[in-house]
Amino acid sequence: MQEPQIFSRGADEHPVGSEPCAAAPCGPAQILARLDELHSSPGAAWRAVQILKDPDYDVHEVESILESDPGLSASILRLVNSSAFGLPRNVTNIRQAIMLLGARSLRLAVLSFGLVHRLTRGTPMEVFDDFWRRALTTAVVAGKLARRESATNPEDAYCAGLLAEIGVLTFCQVDTRKYLNLYLKHRHCQDLPVAEEEHYGFDHATLGACLLDRWGLPNPLASAASCHHQPDRCNTPLLQAVHAGTLLADVLWMPRSPLLPRARQWLEKHFGVDLDGFIGLANECKEEILDSAEFFSVKLKGRIDVSALKKEAFEIFKKAALETALEYDSITAVLEQRYTM
Repeated sequence: MQEPQIFSRGADEHPVGSEPCAAAPCGPAQILARLDELHSSPGAAWRAVQILKDPDYDVHEVESILESDPGLSASILRLVNSSAFGLPRNVTNIRQAIMLLGARSLRLAVLSFGLVHRLTRGTPMEVFDDFWRRALTTAVVAGKLARRESATNPEDAYCAGLLAEIGVLTFCQVDTRKYLNLYLKHRHCQDLPVAEEEHYGFDHATLGACLLDRWGLPNPLASAASCHHQPDRCNTPLLQAVHAGTLLADVLWMPRSPLLPRARQWLEKHFGVDLDGFIGLANECKEEILDSAEFFSVKLKGRIDVSALKKEAFEIFKKAALETALEYDSITAVLEQRYTM
């Protein structure tokens, strides 16, 4: 069997998967203890994210926090000097970078480079690509849907969506080759969590929630990670938005996704999105997902074909309407026969 391709960002990477966790029993605590050996807690990143929530944040305080993490500072400077910003000259001062990026862009950059990117180092390419497609799609969809709910903060929903699948990266860091084989054999939103439960005793949703809690990140981030595959536990608009994003992360990227009917029903039930609104949402999300990928310096493989999705959605709608009509005709025929006897 060919060795899985390993994604690497540099020669200073830790050897991941060198001491794989044995099959169950092996609880989240053991996995996270092994992760701690590979990565320090992203305390600086999260402190910066919290401060940047305040519109009147102290630039000097943010500068001091970022400078305490040289790797994070370097990532921020690379971003602001990238072609996406098109500045006439290089920025070499972290304070200038803070001022140029603005609070929202800086928060997302810190969240990505400080929390997510560190866990993608050494991740097999197949998982790396799939993770970013799912993470950015879930984040964008959750953020857009949250804007429809006055009680839900769109930025919190975006962050929750971005981190919902972080347990997948954690498994890959600690048990690389065994988890890759497991991941590639099972459909993500259907039988992967069951396969993880059978092998480890818990799934990536549970592990991700434990990691976010261990890092001291508050709800709703941990709750969204914990239940993003469990609709019966999604009992707030934010959690419902993240679950919608999880479904669409499959539907938008996979032709003939079996999750399309479920996604349509979920969006209509919880957000009043009809068939036309569904296609409109897909179009809006497509553009924003590509923008987010450019922002995070990620190249997404594959494409979102909204025209094909529209055709599939209308086919399912017509089939459902026909079945409903046939059922109605059958019931009517039975009633007519009963009352004419």
